[in-house]
Amino acid sequence: MPIYYDAPVEPDDLIDFIREVPTPSDLRLLAGFPVQFQDDNKVDFGEIVKTNRTARFRSFDGRVHVSKRDSGSDSRVNLLPLSTSLNEGEFERLQREFAKTGGTRQQALVRAVYNDAENLTREVQARMEQAWGDVLTDGKLVINENGFQGEADFGIPANHLVAPATLWSDTTNATVLTDIQAWADVWRATNGSAPVRLGTSLAVLRLVQRNKEVIDAVYGSTQGRTRVKISELNDMLRDESLPTFEEPYDTQVDVDGVATRTIPDDRVLMKPATDAELGFTASGVSATALELVNSGKVDLEFEEAPGIVGVVVKEDGVPFRQYTYVDSVQMPILAAARRLLVADVK
Repeated sequence: MPIYYDAPVEPDDLIDFIREVPTPSDLRLLAGFPVQFQDDNKVDFGEIVKTNRTARFRSFDGRVHVSKRDSGSDSRVNLLPLSTSLNEGEFERLQREFAKTGGTRQQALVRAVYNDAENLTREVQARMEQAWGDVLTDGKLVINENGFQGEADFGIPANHLVAPATLWSDTTNATVLTDIQAWADVWRATNGSAPVRLGTSLAVLRLVQRNKEVIDAVYGSTQGRTRVKISELNDMLRDESLPTFEEPYDTQVDVDGVATRTIPDDRVLMKPATDAELGFTASGVSATALELVNSGKVDLEFEEAPGIVGVVVKEDGVPFRQYTYVDSVQMPILAAARRLLVADVK
């Protein structure tokens, strides 16, 4: 994969541009988790289970209590490459047209490279959103695409993968409030603190708004109401020291032309106050970034290599190809799996 160092856009400029492409507003998972840059494509993280232990009173000259250390588990995850390219991009098409007419519209070629790079960067962002949705659905990242099969299991406790006795689609008989209270108790017992947020789809949230137990808790059983407002629902949950519902999440991404939900619309996620308390996006060093660092033709230093990069490539062969290529090594890391509880409710 020879890098086209004489392309209309210098590699340094293209990398700077790609790294500044903003995350689209609908990719809320990717935007919510912080990025940690790694100079090694392995991520080691330890999960410490902290307990609110107490000291012990003693008599004068009595034996001093010996406490226990917090338990912990070490995990290692190998990061995976995540790349995409445009074989017949606008840049290549314009070059062909200019070659036929003898034109030299350099600015049009520059714009074409940037357009291709932006589109490809958004593809990488969308795939990472999908990966985060996969992880938050059951605590596992399962990949079976492009010749690679693998699974990273971050170890959500078994009692944090739950379902109600009566599905919430039965708005008359489902006990939504009772279920949330029971699951919050499980979360508290595991973590020693209270969950803060509930994430779900608009479809599930509408079922909650029409649930009889919830309506009775907000208005009383004799009021004849058919639904509650979201603000009233959250006020009631807050008064009960329970987590409250976030804005509904229904993001879909295009997978081979098919609109695909990143999280199934039947899940409820019980979470801490911030996504940073759950984990992070790990971004390592791609082979392309390492090639650029070692080339001596760009200003990219090894310390700057972690993260997404992009280049224009010339590839000899039959057929000859010239295209824009975006490369990265990154994965979602659910470092504190015990702080996530997932319910399948409909």
